[in-house]
Amino acid sequence: MTGSDDSAMDAMPDAFLAAMLAPPTRAGDRAFAVQVDRAIDAQAAYARARSRFWTSFLFEALAVAALLAGLWLLSGTPLLAPLAGPGQWGLAPPLLLILLLWFGGTQRLRSA
Repeated sequence: MTGSDDSAMDAMPDAFLAAMLAPPTRAGDRAFAVQVDRAIDAQAAYARARSRFWTSFLFEALAVAALLAGLWLLSGTPLLAPLAGPGQWGLAPPLLLILLLWFGGTQRLRSA
């Protein structure tokens, strides 16, 4: 190969890089940039809301578990045994239903 061919081959990547790194010939798409910024903000807001939902879900689930444990323990006491009824859970099903409906309703409202 001759020297002139080598310099042409060396200049080709330089010209390609210069063309790729050159500033754009037209103005940037401002509407697209605003749309991307809004999408990023919406995604961050969704992540925050999801985190709040799961935190409240965890604490309310713990509260329901504590209430159920308390109901189970109290149903075994001699004072409340007549209310418990047969099998120690006579009063528990309606109270459990009310408790679980409340829990489900509050979580549904938070997810909306």
